[in-house]
Amino acid sequence: MGSRLTPLGALLLPGLLLAGPLTAQPRHDEAGSGVRSSAALVPAVLLSPDKSKLLLMERTAPSNGGEAGSTYSALIVQPIGRGEIRRMILPWKARVRSVIWAPDGNRVGFTILEETGTSLWVGDPYSGVIRMLAGPVLLGGGAEGCQWLHSGEKILCQRIPAGGSPGSTEGQLVVYSVSGSDRAIGRPARYGKVSISPDGKYLTVETGEGSLELWDASEGTVLRVLRDRNVVVQPGSDVVPAGPRSFEWRADKPSTLVWVEAQDGGNPAQPAPVRDRLFQLASPFTGAPLPFAALEFRSRGIVWSGDDLAVVSEGWSRPQRQRSWIVRPDRGGAPRLLGQAKGNFITRQKSGGGDVLLTSGEGRMAYLRGQGEPSGGPFLDRIDLTTGKVLRLWRSPAAFNEEVVAVLDAEGGRFITRRESATEPPNYYIRDLKKKDLTPLTRFK
Repeated sequence: MGSRLTPLGALLLPGLLLAGPLTAQPRHDEAGSGVRSSAALVPAVLLSPDKSKLLLMERTAPSNGGEAGSTYSALIVQPIGRGEIRRMILPWKARVRSVIWAPDGNRVGFTILEETGTSLWVGDPYSGVIRMLAGPVLLGGGAEGCQWLHSGEKILCQRIPAGGSPGSTEGQLVVYSVSGSDRAIGRPARYGKVSISPDGKYLTVETGEGSLELWDASEGTVLRVLRDRNVVVQPGSDVVPAGPRSFEWRADKPSTLVWVEAQDGGNPAQPAPVRDRLFQLASPFTGAPLPFAALEFRSRGIVWSGDDLAVVSEGWSRPQRQRSWIVRPDRGGAPRLLGQAKGNFITRQKSGGGDVLLTSGEGRMAYLRGQGEPSGGPFLDRIDLTTGKVLRLWRSPAAFNEEVVAVLDAEGGRFITRRESATEPPNYYIRDLKKKDLTPLTRFK
């Protein structure tokens, strides 16, 4: 949560993954990168959505020759700036499997592995007090079968009967409230991935048969079948299903669905002036979908802004092509070519909604970060959305692998980085470009 990093050139319209999975994954460095691979030795770190706190997760010591890092034995909240470090009060010898901040940053959800299943917990980062919401039960998709609703008051999980397995056993979608109540949604069935609309009123639900349904989140009523089966296509560059694909919720609206439809039957060998067309349909989802972008190449994703502006990327494999456009989905008009900016757009969490483009200068400037190029390491760029001009703000020092984690103050040039080297473990810092300061947040050794 918080500032998020959204790929510019990758497909961004899957829309079916749990929007906020209860997951904290350690980073794994590529072999031969020259960077010390110590991620399994130091705590994992999660930044709160409001960028005011770090959650340090100490890894469980390995046993019987196993690897460290698969579970966590301690959760520690460290304020960024002033404040008291707080250790959450966990059960004796607890094995925490996965963790995530609530969207407002005022709670932490996590799961604990038990002998008979997985229990679901919520913790207060200010007092350190935790409470169990459910369990032990088996959560569909493992610990990642849960996600916060954007209100930060409820968690949606897929509950599987004891002895069952996700994907092959009927499960039940359940909403657990932090107040202690729970409510089943819909019918027991084999479910795949689920996505919640930003306002929490609707769900897209993938069934075991491969269909995709639009639900009313309060009762589980099926409002519309978005896809009647799981279409399998032959492997190949730029080959896609012929029908609607890549459904997602529009991040800057309460409940608007967006998807892609191939205009060439999904066959790249078929000549076509328009390969993909993008559509949107707002609640109550009863009208005809509205097209808002026609692409010469395959859709490579959308980054939404908060003021009816989106960056739409398209690309082609052979010959390799990639470019981005500025579109205004609600106003129509011709798209404007943005260019071939490199890196990942940085996003922010919109209040009561999804992740939208991080901008400054009255919405004119956006920010990208990259992992590095042959001529240098990770970088942070600023792009003018009006002219497409890119300015390099910062690049990692040559002796380190330092990458941007989040932007604290775009105008002021303050951001959080994760820095390591061949001899130093990964640590977190506040980098101030104007003051040319580097302030450590963690001191892992």
